[in-house]
Amino acid sequence: MNKLLTILILFTALLLLSGCNSVVSIAPSTTPITANDSYTKRGYTVGRSTTLVILGFIPIGPYNPSRCARDNAIEHAQGANAMVEVTEEYNVLNFLVFQLYWTTVEGTAIKFERKGVDVE
Repeated sequence: MNKLLTILILFTALLLLSGCNSVVSIAPSTTPITANDSYTKRGYTVGRSTTLVILGFIPIGPYNPSRCARDNAIEHAQGANAMVEVTEEYNVLNFLVFQLYWTTVEGTAIKFERKGVDVE
């Protein structure tokens, strides 16, 4: 009975000490576009990334989930090298000894050309 009570107290403490956070951001593009530049829309794309961090400094997964999700979204669109109309949702779930980060980036994939020269 004592062991069950201890487990119940620890589980309750873990739930009370946990929390979550969500941030949504919007960007016009993933690269600066000037009046001299041109691009062709390739269609809607989405990319996701997840990272688990233990004890606040030991990552298991990509170190930068936002960049990884963006690169994943661009990679899914054939022939694209950037994105416009970008929305990023960044979520964090905190527990006592670990944090779970997951990011979703979505937008319109484009083939971007700077002053008529291909950008790779």
